[in-house]
Amino acid sequence: MSNAADRRKEEQQLDRGRSRYTAGVDDLFRIYDIQMIRREPIDGRDTILATLTPKPSVKPQTKDGDIMRHFKARAWISESDYELVRAEIEALDDLSFGMGLLARVHKGTTATYQRRKVNDESWLPAEVTWTASARVLLLKTLRLRGTAEFSGYRKFTVDTSTTYAQPPS
Repeated sequence: MSNAADRRKEEQQLDRGRSRYTAGVDDLFRIYDIQMIRREPIDGRDTILATLTPKPSVKPQTKDGDIMRHFKARAWISESDYELVRAEIEALDDLSFGMGLLARVHKGTTATYQRRKVNDESWLPAEVTWTASARVLLLKTLRLRGTAEFSGYRKFTVDTSTTYAQPPS
């Protein structure tokens, strides 16, 4: 395959990814009733708290939208950067994967995702917590609780140099 064909294939994959992302965002705004509730400070930054509640009669257009309609959420958005600072989601009812044969996430499952601005430059993950109940492969019921913390971010710089040797004579 030529380089031009490889580039075309890569561009097509990128276009499909962008289309899927755009369709998912469109579904988010179609599925949820979004309400701005109030301002709240988080880690010294002003945020706006918004709630996302699924509208009962809306039909999703994507697989992602079909999953979204089973969850309600609260999101805190930075007023100065328009970046997601914190999100909390909760399953409103049981959600089956693989027709319930692979897994079923139970109502009440929750997750929280928090981001922090590092070096006053980039928003990066700070913490993810979850409490879940699920049935896997129709055999085992799992009750899980966990936390993942992200820290120690450092800025790296790289110096490069190129030297050219004389060709052999």
